[in-house]
Amino acid sequence: MDDKVGVISSMIIQSRPENMTAIKAALLNMPDTEISADDPSGKIVVVMEAASDRQLADGMKEIGDIPGVLGVNLVFHHNENAQ
Repeated sequence: MDDKVGVISSMIIQSRPENMTAIKAALLNMPDTEISADDPSGKIVVVMEAASDRQLADGMKEIGDIPGVLGVNLVFHHNENAQ
């Protein structure tokens, strides 16, 4: 993961089970994104690091735009840059 991390978050991605392989492949190609767990029912847990909240939001939108993704739900968010 990137040395310029300011934001760490985790999210649950919901998909149809038949789309999980393609979605996981797309996630693995995203920078600073790791798959922490997945469930055969179509749930994928992801940890994402970003330099800013804006970059995180852009990453979440990118995940939501992956074909077959039904939803992206933020579970945890920590901003090292916040005072």
